[in-house]
Amino acid sequence: MSDAVFQKIRTEVFPVARTVGISCGAEPLTNPKFGRHLQALFESGVPYRQMVTNGTLLTAELIDIILEFPPTSLFVSIDGASSKTHGLIRDGADLDKILAMTSRIIAGRGKRIFPMLGFSTTLQKDNLNELGDIVKLAGRTGASSVGAVPLVPYEGLNTLEKVVDTSSDEAVYEINRARMIASELGVEFHLSSDITDRASSHPCPYLKDTVFVDQDGSIFPCPYWNTEYPVGNVMEGFNKIWNGEAYTRLRRGGFISTDNCLQCPEVTSRTVEVLKAKQ
Repeated sequence: MSDAVFQKIRTEVFPVARTVGISCGAEPLTNPKFGRHLQALFESGVPYRQMVTNGTLLTAELIDIILEFPPTSLFVSIDGASSKTHGLIRDGADLDKILAMTSRIIAGRGKRIFPMLGFSTTLQKDNLNELGDIVKLAGRTGASSVGAVPLVPYEGLNTLEKVVDTSSDEAVYEINRARMIASELGVEFHLSSDITDRASSHPCPYLKDTVFVDQDGSIFPCPYWNTEYPVGNVMEGFNKIWNGEAYTRLRRGGFISTDNCLQCPEVTSRTVEVLKAKQ
């Protein structure tokens, strides 16, 4: 992300935001300007500042930066209670190393509240039976929460067969077991993005109060949007886009052929692939 794009976000988006996540669907630690951006977010006055990382690039130096300019919430992607399962899902990532770095953050935080640390688990068939053990792992590590996010089958990734039917008997059992273990350990557990049976994508939970900005400043109304068709660019002026023609049309429910709202996983219960990436 260029300095110009970041400064535009900093001056026009941060002042009107209640929550800012420094990453969405990408690894923030690959950004060479990560420290500067985290500091700017910390100093912005945004009440809730979130960060998600897979933890593979955490170093002592980066941990010092995170502790100096802490997000209110730091989520580490943990997709298995065993090294084998986590490595299988996360392309060979070293679970033990990630947990060691996570423990270092908690130790360095000391008695301070922030960053509050949680595990983020992409729930799928490969790790469904380890969900309760992931909660136990969070308890042992010192994480305060586990958020299970059902896998979204994006087109081209061949993951549709890995999607969990969260209403199935097996899934209900494992989710309830995880909740019970969390209650016993004092760990917060929640199933994010609960699948609904809505027949329509409206009222969409994103259009009213959420925006996604990519590295070149392109603006998208939701995390599932086809990135080939941004609704505008922050360099045009954030308020102009937020109150502009595209957002107004979407909020009224006026679909056009390039919108992928009918693929929305919250409408389709993740039974179809979502076209997400630029072609």
